[in-house]
Order: sequence, then structure tokens, then C-alpha cells
Amino acid sequence: MSEVLIKEYRGNIVENVHRGSIAIVSSTGDTVAYLGDIEKQTYMRSASKPIQVLPTLLAGLHRRFNLTDEDVAMFNSSHWGSNHHIFVLEEIARKTGLNPDDMIMKPCSSTSASALAAKLTDRSKLHPRQGQSKLQHCCSGKHFSLMLLQRELTGKPDGYYLKDSPVQQQIINFISMLSQTPTYKIGLGIDGCGVPVFALPLRSIAMSYAKLMDPFSMSGELRDIIDYNFSCIHKYPEKINDYGTPSYYINQNPDLIMKDGSRGVICMAIKSMKLGITVKLEDGWTDEFQGLIIANILEQLKYDDTELIEKLKNCYSTKLYNDCGIEVGHSEVDFKLNIDPIFFEPAEEYIDTDGDAETDELNDEGGSDISTDDDASIQEYIPDLGKDSAFEQGSQDVNSAFSKDASTYDPDADSAFADGEPYSPENDSAFDRTPDEIRAAFDRKVAEAYDKVSKATEEADDDSVIDDIISKENEKQTIEKSDISEEEQRAMRNKKSILGMNVVRPSANRTVISNPRVDPISVKPGQAAPAEQAKPVSQTETSGIAEQAKNTVRSSFQVFSPVSAEPTRHVAQDYTSRDIKLANIISQKKKDD
Repeated sequence: MSEVLIKEYRGNIVENVHRGSIAIVSSTGDTVAYLGDIEKQTYMRSASKPIQVLPTLLAGLHRRFNLTDEDVAMFNSSHWGSNHHIFVLEEIARKTGLNPDDMIMKPCSSTSASALAAKLTDRSKLHPRQGQSKLQHCCSGKHFSLMLLQRELTGKPDGYYLKDSPVQQQIINFISMLSQTPTYKIGLGIDGCGVPVFALPLRSIAMSYAKLMDPFSMSGELRDIIDYNFSCIHKYPEKINDYGTPSYYINQNPDLIMKDGSRGVICMAIKSMKLGITVKLEDGWTDEFQGLIIANILEQLKYDDTELIEKLKNCYSTKLYNDCGIEVGHSEVDFKLNIDPIFFEPAEEYIDTDGDAETDELNDEGGSDISTDDDASIQEYIPDLGKDSAFEQGSQDVNSAFSKDASTYDPDADSAFADGEPYSPENDSAFDRTPDEIRAAFDRKVAEAYDKVSKATEEADDDSVIDDIISKENEKQTIEKSDISEEEQRAMRNKKSILGMNVVRPSANRTVISNPRVDPISVKPGQAAPAEQAKPVSQTETSGIAEQAKNTVRSSFQVFSPVSAEPTRHVAQDYTSRDIKLANIISQKKKDD
């Protein structure tokens, strides 16, 4: 159930409350903090734009048409239709040859002239375009991106808004891959601007943003594209909404990214913490409360940017005025996240089993100049046993493992060999394997765990099978607290969270879910996708993919390794030749006109 996020006071009495839910997830899929119902199916709305633009960029279309970083930032935007936005959009139309009249939505007025803009504390840089046009619609930048890819795939931009169109099939594949949600579980609707909109559990949406900020399991080319897209947003933060908005201040920080959506959706990510954050207000009343909510989340996560937090609190006026212009109340944030306490514990010191760190330290200090052939240099680093108090005459009792003459080691006297048997390396399994073999064995155990989860996911739509596997594994590892030290107990606590899941841990180069119909990374240029993958999904009025497609989806579910896929380079072509280029994200191919 959702929780109260915002209270509106009239006088000293709470007149209205705004309820919602918050999910905070790590890039490895672990729930770090939550509030309310994080499994509730939620439309991403415009928060999906940083994902929707990826197929266009991965196809290299921004380079082919000489689009600037500012142009690319507009592809991600829910802009307010100010003059500086319209100018960039007109340049995109000129460079690409796309006609704004081909966009599906109707002309509208600029958001920067709306009542919402009037609530901004700083409105000095808002310059709305007069009149109405399709370019003034907040989603016009996204529509240019969609039309560009649709024309690349089919030869014309028509039909880019249909959910069975090639461009929309590409987008849902990327939503699936980043959110770790099979496409048949992604709900479909029609967005305010006329194109498909995607519904996922709130936790899965947060996961997609965490993966965007930490795409460790993606191909190198896709990681580069994601980084480039975010660099454009960070360079031109005013293009996402407008000057003075919460996203304007947040996207100035290269460690953060934020994109909001209509009807109460806020998404952001923190790179340094490898976290994705999603907020959904139940009543859809969010814009003027965005700054308060995000500032409170950052404070509770102990994010170290107090200046940004203060700016967010003051983006919109929190005061309530009546029709006479008299202040009669105020709004304030009022929620406390359920945060795993382990999240705030310092990371454990990294142990370098290969000794590389020590070697590097010596090299940094000039240790590399020590010649191993120089006996004098070596002798300098050998301790003088005669000066060691443990070996001085009369100090033999310091270590009972040594005989009276302090020169002979007696294993039987050492507590490490309590059983009285001499130590034999053959009895220690660690001596039977090289470090590479040990690491390989660990990787095999991790792979086996992933295989179990994958198999369980195929067999059940819910998490019952997966929970059963996890519980059995936990039972095997249960140890009585009395038998272990306090330090070991803390290490065990670090592996558990408030939701029975693991908490943030270092990213591993492990693979992600394969899209049910097409793997967007494995299809290489010149290679057609399998027929069953390229087959478009039949149009249906129900949410998500038709029920009869489930069997096919499950049979094609598998774990793949994008990290091993060879990156492909896109060669610019003259568009007048009408050649349809097949990028490594494209699963459909159409003959020339």
C-alpha cells in the first residue's frame, strides 16, 4: 500500500495528503530502500525517454545527420516549449529533412506559459513561444528520434507510433533488457502524445535507471552510447524541462541523472552509489512537489551535496495562497524510507590475493628501482632476526612454538596444530589449485546460481520457486552465532537486507536477461534475425503481449553475454540511396523501395 509523501496545510490543519511509493534499487537488482508498494504496475510515461533514444543513437543516425550534443539532449526531453527549445527542434528538422507536421500529436501551447511554470521560484529565463505548434509539444524531441529510426528501418517515418512498428519493437526490447522484465510482462498503453507507453513494476523501473548509470553487463558499444547520451543531458540540462526546474539542477551534476514523467512519475539515478530511484504519486500530482521529494530522498541516503538539496527544496514555492493573494498555508514533505542499515556501513577493505596492490605500492614509491640481483639491496629488506625481541636471549617464551634455542620450530607446540599432527600442504585444498583455478571455481558457482534462477523463472510467473531456492541455499549456510566471531557475523549480515535480498555489492561482469523475441546485441550487421524473433506481435487491446505468446517467450528465454559480443561500427551512408542499414540492434529488414 502507498504511503503519505506530501502534506498540504491550510493554517495548522492538514487539508490534503499526496500518497505514493518509492523504490530504490542497485544496478545488480538488489532492493536497497523502499516505501509503499514497489511491485505495483506503473507506466513509465516520459521517464522512458532516455531508453527510447538508445536504438536511434546505436544506429549512428545522430552522426549521419551531423546532430549536435544539444540536438541529442532534445531527444530525451519533456521540454517546456521555450524559444531556446523550439530553435533546436527547428534545426533538427532542417538537418534530418523530417517534417514536424508528420508528428501524430496536435499543436499545443508552451508549458513555460502554463500555471505550473508560474509556481517556479525562478522564472527569469522562461521565454515561451507564442501561439501553438506541434514543436511546442513537450514530446516533440522524442518524436523526431522515433521518426528518424522508423525512416531508417522502413524508408519512411509513417507509422512510427504503432506498437507493432519496427521502431517500437526495438524500444520494448531495450526496456526489457534494462529493466530485466520479459516483454510479455510489460504492459502497453497509449501515452499522452500518441505513442506506446510501457508499464512495469515500480522496482523494475528503478532497476532500469540503475542499469543505465552502471551498464556493466552491456556490450561496450552500448555502454559508450549510454555514456554519450547522458553527457549530452549533463551538458544541456535546461533542454530536459527548462531553466529553474528540479531536473535542471540535478542534471548539472554528472553523478546524477533525472527524468520525470506525467501523472506523478519521477526517475533518477546516482552513479557513485549505483542506485536507481523511482517515485510514483498515486494522484498524479507531482510536478510542484518534485524538488521536495527528491531532496528528502537524497538527504535520507546521506548524499553529499547540500547545495543541490537546498536548491531542490526551493525550486517551487511551498506556500499556499488564496484567490486574494494572501498566504493561507504551505506544503511539506513527510515520509521516511525503509533503508537497509547495511547500506550505510563502510565497504570492507579489498583484499588483493595476487599481491598486485603491494607491488603497485612499491612501484609508486620507487620500489621498482630495487635490483633483485643486488645482494645488498635484498639484504636491506631482510629483517635482522638478532635484533628481534622475540629471538633475544631470555625471550624464548614469547612464542611457545619455538624450542629453547629459539632456532627450531616445533609444530606440535603451535596452537595452529592443536591435533598434534604436522601440517601438510597436501591436506589443504587451497594448495591444490592455482589462484586462477580458485577464481574459475567461484565463477562456476555463480553461473550455477544464475542458471537455477533462470530455470525457476521459466517454470513460474511468480517468485515462489526462486524464493524456495534462495531459502534452501540460506539454510545450508546457517551457522550458529556462538560459533563465529563478531567480525564474521558482521560479514554475514552484509549479505542480507530488509527484504530478504542482497544489498549493494560490486558489479560483476555477469549477463542480463535475453529479450524474448530478439537479442538486440547479438544480431550483427548483414545477419537477419530468426523468423520467430522477427515476427511482429499481433495488435491487441489488452495490456502487454497476448496470452498465447507466453509459451514461445518462455522457450526462448535464456541468459546471454553481451560483454562478449563484438562491437560493430556504423558506416555513414547517403540516405538518398534508400539503403536500409542493419545495425546490431535491428531485428527486421525491409527491401529497398
